Amino acid sequence: MTRRSAQRGFTLLEVMIALAILASALTVLVRSVGRNVGVAQEAESLTVVTNLARAKMADIEESLIKDGFLETDQSSEGDFGDDGWADITWKAKVEQVEMPSFDQLQQLQSAQTAKGSGAGGFADSALGGMFNLMGGMGGATDAASAAGGSFIQQQFELVQEVLKASIRKVTLTIHWKVMGKDQELPVVAYFTDPAGMNKVIGSLGMDTGAPPADENPNPNPTPTPTPGK
Repeated sequence: MTRRSAQRGFTLLEVMIALAILASALTVLVRSVGRNVGVAQEAESLTVVTNLARAKMADIEESLIKDGFLETDQSSEGDFGDDGWADITWKAKVEQVEMPSFDQLQQLQSAQTAKGSGAGGFADSALGGMFNLMGGMGGATDAASAAGGSFIQQQFELVQEVLKASIRKVTLTIHWKVMGKDQELPVVAYFTDPAGMNKVIGSLGMDTGAPPADENPNPNPTPTPTPGK
């Protein structure tokens, strides 16, 4: 009896418990492996997408330099099939950069004043402080403050026009999938056009004070001799 008991195998309950423990361990292992594979694919695809986005942004910049800045927003889209990644798509939008109008800033300042000065408010910003100092936010009562506010408004409108003509905001969004999940990478860049800036400044009558080309640059010209003397 003792020898037979020593050679007795596992009972059905013991086998079921062992299989349950093994199944749990395998489930955790499979999930861990799947997670690691997903992370590896995301890292690899992100590297590819980053390089593609950099190349596409360079193409957009080259196109803007070649064609010039248009006065309307532009949108385009496509894929990277020519680069061997037809399943990766892109959308691009070119927008003008515009600052809030002077009236809108006045409204912000009035609302901030009504609530009281607080950290992070417009009144505490550099622009708001400058406007308050010059009396340019509608609260001026003396001629000097009013003149300062008018000067601020003129300069602000000049900056508005310069930004609108010489800077474009480009938003490039890349779409792709990793293990069936949608992925998206937005990239934003700002491009400038110095020629457009000079054109706007010139159209607003800003000159350097140099004399016109047809004027005589010699302040002491040699007198013309009179005949007979």
